[in-house]
Amino acid sequence: MAYIDDNNDLAAGKGKDPIGELDDELERLLKELGDPEHPKKESDKAPHGAPTANAEAESEDDHTDAAQSAPTAAYGDDPQPPKKHGKTVLIIVLCVILLGGIAFGGWKLFEWVSQRTATQSDKNISYELETFSDPEIGDVTVKKVEGALNTYDTDNLAKNDNGYYEYVENGKVTSEIGVDIAEYQGDVDFEKVKNSGVDFVVLRIGGRYYSEEGKMFADGRFDEYYEKATAAGLKVGAYFFSQATTAEEAVDEAKYVVKLLDGRKLQYPVAFDWEIIEDDEARTDNIGGSTITAMAKAFCDAVEKEGYRSMVYASTSLMLQSYDFETMKDYEFWLADYREFPIMYYDFAIWQYAKDGTVNGVDGTVDLNICFKPY
Repeated sequence: MAYIDDNNDLAAGKGKDPIGELDDELERLLKELGDPEHPKKESDKAPHGAPTANAEAESEDDHTDAAQSAPTAAYGDDPQPPKKHGKTVLIIVLCVILLGGIAFGGWKLFEWVSQRTATQSDKNISYELETFSDPEIGDVTVKKVEGALNTYDTDNLAKNDNGYYEYVENGKVTSEIGVDIAEYQGDVDFEKVKNSGVDFVVLRIGGRYYSEEGKMFADGRFDEYYEKATAAGLKVGAYFFSQATTAEEAVDEAKYVVKLLDGRKLQYPVAFDWEIIEDDEARTDNIGGSTITAMAKAFCDAVEKEGYRSMVYASTSLMLQSYDFETMKDYEFWLADYREFPIMYYDFAIWQYAKDGTVNGVDGTVDLNICFKPY
């Protein structure tokens, strides 16, 4: 039934045949409904929200039928969900996919960066933890850093006729004998030292006081000892007694050493001799292993930069318990261990095996050393 309101032409009565026009309209509608081969063209559709001819022709029953048939239209042979709802679902799906992709990509990037960083930081370094027992220290857990392990055979160690240790391989002596000397040993006859079978001497060049002020000082007889030892044909190295508390102070010590050397040549390295003060309060009390490692590295790097070889002097306990051999793998060590044989897990170039030795030409006692890798 056509809907007629007070505003259309039929209600106004403008001389037209309303019944005839209604019949024509009904006939046209019936023809469209009865001919499925001629669906409405897109151009015949009204804009969204505008009333159509069909809408004017619908009755309340038509609305009821349309409402009841809605489920069939929604889930039947030609499902067509509302466009607005479909776009919303599509946008949500795309957002989920996008966020998932970003998260996955971010995770893969994190893995790549982590692996690359680990590879760079561990380049040429591979290790695992290992525990061994030291008769004096007890059980010690260390990192098994490849290339930094002690490979010496103690069966190759023997004392010669003068009472000095030598290292013999294939019937040949491959080591050198040395002493280390500081100004408190007074007058030294380096000619006699050389003639007693000593090959090298490591001279104290200076140090730092362990008081709070931590002032550095030069060994008062280094210049004299250097000239006499060189004249006697001894190979010469130097060591600095450190009481640094930071890497920056260790660099200052290295610069001080270089200044005191004043261009003089050395056959043996410059050693960083950082020690724990056991019988007195010191500025170095409670310094941790990471700091000790950083200081040794900083000192050695600064010395090497100036053209001198470097080395780290350390006792067995300090070497095992404080130094990180991931970091110190490529640095040479001078080990102080006064037992019959050195019980050291890591590699070392020089072994200081006695602090009460005697050598012709030195009054009193002197430290005795063997260098397994002559310079």
